[in-house]
Amino acid sequence: MAEQDIGLGGLAIGNLVAPQANDAANGAIDPAKLGTRGASFTIPVYPGMAADDYVEFFFDDGSGNTLMGDADVSTNTAGKPLPIWVTKANLSAYLDKTVKVTYTVNPGDGSAPVTSPPLSLYIGVKKETKLKAPTVDEAVGDHLESEFVDFGVRARIPIYDGMAIGDMVNLAVGKSGDAGFYQDSIKVRAVRAVTFSIPPEALASFDDKTMPVSYNVVRGAQTFSSETFKMRIGDAQEEGLLEMPAMADAIGGVLNPTLLGAATTALIGPYTGLESGDYVHVVWGGGPPKGFETTEQISSRYLTEPFPVRIPADKIAAFTDSTTDLYYEKEMPDGSWQKSQSLKVQVSQASATADPPSVPLSSAGQLDTRDLDPLKGAEVIVPPYAGMRAGDTIVLKWDNEDDTGDYTSPAYLVKPADVPNPLSFQVPYLLATRGGEKSVVTSYEVQRGGATIVKSGEQKLLVRQVLPTAVTITEAKEDEINPDDCRTGAHVQLPSSAKFRANDKVTFHWEGEGGAGNYTTTVTVSPEQAGGALEIVVPQATLKAGVNHSASVGYTITRANGTPDETAPPSIFDVIAVPSSGMLRVFGARNNSAIYRSSSVPQYLSVFHLVSGEPIKAQWRYEDETDWVLGHRFKDTRPWMPLKVRTQDDSATFNPVNIAGNGPDTTTRGTSSLIALLNRGSVAGFGASGSGGVVPSTLLTIDDVVETSSTSAAYALRRANGRITAWGSSGTGGVLPENLNVTDAVRIVGNGWNFAVLRANGQVMTWGPTPTAGVPVPAPIATLNDIKSVWASGHAFAALRKTGQVVAWGTATTAGAVPKDIGDLIDIVDVRGNYTAFAALRKNHTVVAWGADGGVVPSAIASRGDIMELASASARAFAVRTLGNQVLAWGLATHGGTVPQEISDMSDLLEIVATWGAFCGLRGNGHVVAWGNANQGGAVPAPIAMLDDIVHVCGTGAAFAALRKDGTVVAWGDAQVGGDITSVKGQLVDIAALHANSEVFVAVKRTGGVVTWGVPASGGDSTSVKALLDTNLTYRATSESRGRVLSGLYA
Repeated sequence: MAEQDIGLGGLAIGNLVAPQANDAANGAIDPAKLGTRGASFTIPVYPGMAADDYVEFFFDDGSGNTLMGDADVSTNTAGKPLPIWVTKANLSAYLDKTVKVTYTVNPGDGSAPVTSPPLSLYIGVKKETKLKAPTVDEAVGDHLESEFVDFGVRARIPIYDGMAIGDMVNLAVGKSGDAGFYQDSIKVRAVRAVTFSIPPEALASFDDKTMPVSYNVVRGAQTFSSETFKMRIGDAQEEGLLEMPAMADAIGGVLNPTLLGAATTALIGPYTGLESGDYVHVVWGGGPPKGFETTEQISSRYLTEPFPVRIPADKIAAFTDSTTDLYYEKEMPDGSWQKSQSLKVQVSQASATADPPSVPLSSAGQLDTRDLDPLKGAEVIVPPYAGMRAGDTIVLKWDNEDDTGDYTSPAYLVKPADVPNPLSFQVPYLLATRGGEKSVVTSYEVQRGGATIVKSGEQKLLVRQVLPTAVTITEAKEDEINPDDCRTGAHVQLPSSAKFRANDKVTFHWEGEGGAGNYTTTVTVSPEQAGGALEIVVPQATLKAGVNHSASVGYTITRANGTPDETAPPSIFDVIAVPSSGMLRVFGARNNSAIYRSSSVPQYLSVFHLVSGEPIKAQWRYEDETDWVLGHRFKDTRPWMPLKVRTQDDSATFNPVNIAGNGPDTTTRGTSSLIALLNRGSVAGFGASGSGGVVPSTLLTIDDVVETSSTSAAYALRRANGRITAWGSSGTGGVLPENLNVTDAVRIVGNGWNFAVLRANGQVMTWGPTPTAGVPVPAPIATLNDIKSVWASGHAFAALRKTGQVVAWGTATTAGAVPKDIGDLIDIVDVRGNYTAFAALRKNHTVVAWGADGGVVPSAIASRGDIMELASASARAFAVRTLGNQVLAWGLATHGGTVPQEISDMSDLLEIVATWGAFCGLRGNGHVVAWGNANQGGAVPAPIAMLDDIVHVCGTGAAFAALRKDGTVVAWGDAQVGGDITSVKGQLVDIAALHANSEVFVAVKRTGGVVTWGVPASGGDSTSVKALLDTNLTYRATSESRGRVLSGLYA
């Protein structure tokens, strides 16, 4: 029966396995380390274990079995390991002996006893037995030549004691924490030697050092360690050697025989174990005959300082141009000699090489001239060199790529206090920075006795003024920034690498879309900020002004020390606006800015989530543009162009304005009409025939209409080919003169009586029967070619020039003549007319006016510098909105010219629309308010005033209609002209937009078609065209309607 060694594990013999010694370590149990109870053993569960079995536990030290314990197997212990305890006293009887531990099972059924295989166990402290050390194939003995560091080597693990298949062998090179510590593992597949590759990078940090190589073996829960192979690489010295000697005149390992005189001095010790009277044997160059040797006795004087040994100069010169060794041996008490480490010395008449100088302010091979003090220049440090002596002279050289920047220092005489310390040299600032970005090589030489004994290595530098690092923005995502992420502004980081110094001036610039999209500021660096990063906060308003454009962001540093300005490279960020997610639903009519009394119509569209009904942000742009604008609401300034809207999940394109109306400025009913621009490019009319409600048959064949316009009783069409046509009352421009053969029309605008057409060349022409209302255009204005927009009042026209100036013509008393002080202004950005006056918005957010009713701006409003827009106009009053979303008005109080205090205090008014005599404001909370003539819509009924889901409002001459978020409509004001929806309430569902003439409302359905109500003869009864409009007029654009506009010559 074979025994089992606890250290290496074992095999079961028969049906039993060896017992387990739970307190054993390294195959031994030390009684001195046990607790009171003694040592714990376990008898494993064995096959057939049953109640009534009797188990005996034995030790055998070679003199026979001794019973150390026993156990009966009971019903409860059957099938479980059996614990056995052996007292410390019983164990101590076997101290310093190896015993074989077994157990015998006496089955309860009376069958023959069975004994387990033995467990070998040492009682006492057992010396750890380690596995054989590894070897390295390329090493000779314990030494490896340095050349192998570049190639790598193979470590070989021998067949170790107990080697078994499945062992995990773990190689370790160096020790954990060492720079070159390296590990690898292999699982044993056969009992044979195992090899590991050790790569060059693991060897590199051990060059000229001793590298330990070892391994361990993991088998189950046990780990066995190997002896360590200590491999010397390159010039690594053997272990156990005495300290290396020195050579007094050697400099950097080089000994120049021409500088020695009669002899040189070897320096021995002090070494480990030095005692007075020691004999040392000193050997140079291998000893005689070529070399030198001597035996000296160390006196007590040299117990704390090196012992000098004189070596004749001829024994040094004999090794010129070669390298040889100096070592010594100390005689030991037993007569043997303990050797020292060897000093390798190069004997040469050439100068020794020393470490290169250093430039403290340089980094990674570059010297940033921003770090230099103009008064001091560049500091260069010469390190202490081997053999440094007082009386040596040092010369520093600064070799600039630009020869005009070269510098050679005066010879510096080394003083006793300088040894052995680094020395500082200064290169003048103008030479250090000469030539801008240049390469520089700096070095030094040491002379002694007129001969150059040391030439240093070279320190190579790129001397340049490093550009400041580009900025970053905290809120940016890569190169994009969203204004919505910048509630408190964009926090721009100017990095510390710019090396800001106290009193430097930093000019920051954000160059966006110009105007409000630009931001510049200059800051002075405080002492507390010096050396750190700077933060500049760009207002959110600046970002919003530059949405959908790029911004160039950078800064310039003007140094307090007078060095040249430094400008950082610009960072380019795209200022983007991210739309909401979800399906969209848009409400609102396109801005009917070409019809008579267009100043009273709604101008905004808004977008909501189709399912939840919540307001969302979408991106908007016209069909022919590329830049998107983000917002919940969109102001429509180009209503003749298809409008695109998109969220992250949905998109749609909406038709140009496709409903136009007219109507007189009287209370006469049944004299107004409407026309519809169909998807196919033709028009259909309904309402009073004398006002253009019946389209001439010839004009019905036109299918390239891109925009419609009206006076009080006539219509004009602008076609894709730039031509125009008209019909309706001849007394209000319904007849186009034969000589008005325009082919480049870009807009048509109507006042009460006449039409004005703006041409592509920037000129304006008019037609109509009423000279006092602007026909013809006065010569000074007719010759202008820089008009960009035209606006109408009841009896006049106003034109805004590209110069920012405004001109007007028509009835002088009703705004047809611009006062000189207003005519001289060059910053007008927008114009609106009521029946008898014009108002103009200036770039500085102030407002001016001229004409009759509303033609004089009250001083309280004229002094305001926060006017955001010309919001609306009734027949004889104006309303404006401020930057704070408040409303101001002036003109006749009977027409809404005075805003009630409770309304003027509101700061959430989003849009203002008008009837002839009243204004209505849509608030941000979904409510509406009104003021002015109560008979013309100036008083909102309480049930409607309580609604908080209104999204869009429109007015006839004397009534308002409001569109709710659920697509239904409410109305108030004069019942005859649309203030009562009773007759059509059931049809007013899924409505998207509201239009009107003076007497009728037109509701455009989201899916196409219209609902009309008001004076039947003025278009309130649209039965005649219902089928046509239901199939050919839609809120959303079609491919045909989009293509027609884009194909126009003057889209």
